[in-house]
Amino acid sequence: MTTVSTHRAFVTGCGMVSPLGCDVDTFWQGLVAGTAAIGPIGGFDTTGLTPALAAEARGFAADRWLSAEEIERLDRAGQFALSAARAALDDAQLHLDGTDPSRVGVIVGTTLGAMAIGERYLRARHEGAAFDARQLLHMPYTALSTRLARALGVRGPVLSPSIACASGTQAVGLALELIRCGRGDVFVVGGVEALCHFVVAGFNCLRATTASAVRPFDARRDGLALGEGAAILIVESEAHARGRGAMCDIEVAGCGLSSDAVHMTAPARDGAGAARAMRSALETADVAPHDVAFISAHGTGTVYNDAMEMVAIAAVFGEAAPHIPTNSIKGAIGHTLAAAGAFEAIVCARVLRDGCIPPTAGCEQLDAACGLDIVRGEARRRRVDVALSTSSAFAGNNAAVVMRRS
Repeated sequence: MTTVSTHRAFVTGCGMVSPLGCDVDTFWQGLVAGTAAIGPIGGFDTTGLTPALAAEARGFAADRWLSAEEIERLDRAGQFALSAARAALDDAQLHLDGTDPSRVGVIVGTTLGAMAIGERYLRARHEGAAFDARQLLHMPYTALSTRLARALGVRGPVLSPSIACASGTQAVGLALELIRCGRGDVFVVGGVEALCHFVVAGFNCLRATTASAVRPFDARRDGLALGEGAAILIVESEAHARGRGAMCDIEVAGCGLSSDAVHMTAPARDGAGAARAMRSALETADVAPHDVAFISAHGTGTVYNDAMEMVAIAAVFGEAAPHIPTNSIKGAIGHTLAAAGAFEAIVCARVLRDGCIPPTAGCEQLDAACGLDIVRGEARRRRVDVALSTSSAFAGNNAAVVMRRS
């Protein structure tokens, strides 16, 4: 398959707020060391929550990137988003005041948006306390991207992908497609989530959560733990990046989407939908399966998701599957929902640049049915020229991106 244009897209900057640290380097060091940031929830009332485990961004200091007025005005998710975006722009050494604002866009996914505001509103009503109803305007998931665009002063496309836990991966893919179509030069992309009582209770009701540890691809895996934070990438067209002297060494080369149309919360057991998304990403990147040297798996640590991914990856990569180093970061930072794929895109960028593949925290006794090369125990040094990240979400949404060294 040929691409729709000759425009190429590159990752020129990354920023984040994560449970392992609130900058990319600290996050990366923790990930490479195999650190797990999952523990008892301390950020909000956990009454009625069993289990009450999550990976919280405990070290977040809003005043590093935000003014006092912004801290006062923004909810926790908004603070995460703007902090990570400014960190990513700083990493890219990109000053937006020197860029045509109509050619800069924002594509940030979320599943929760400012859900915590709604919780505060309901609590205030129950207790008869005062509440500024104008805060409810910040609740829709679309508000997060639009407020971020306003704070950054950009006037290009503003999108809020919401395909559950595949949203962050879709955001990266949308930036590639828009650049290929000539619809913009710079895109601030990624995903943001802030934990709240509602989402933890919801996953507990689904019996999808663990009471101990997240163990992706482990024979003892018994569920996920939620995480929070923001992962933002600056994706630029090659012409714009080179025009300002930016380094173009990590290319977003292909993307794919698919759906299972099987179940609202469970993945298709045959992995066919995830496989279609991965194949589409490889085709649009003009990359053969045997060229891929690293796979960032969705790897939630739930029984059915991991089993589905084992089948899907084997179907796509065939005889090469057992020889491609694969990992999941969810044993380290939990499942960050819409932000998960964006975190994993940053991981792919670091693997490509550093030649180091982090271990899968929590995976100690590999499932006997897993025919994949799950990196575990310690980080692995290996040159990687092509990486693939795959995400699978509620409602059968699947997304994948291919990134490569250039």
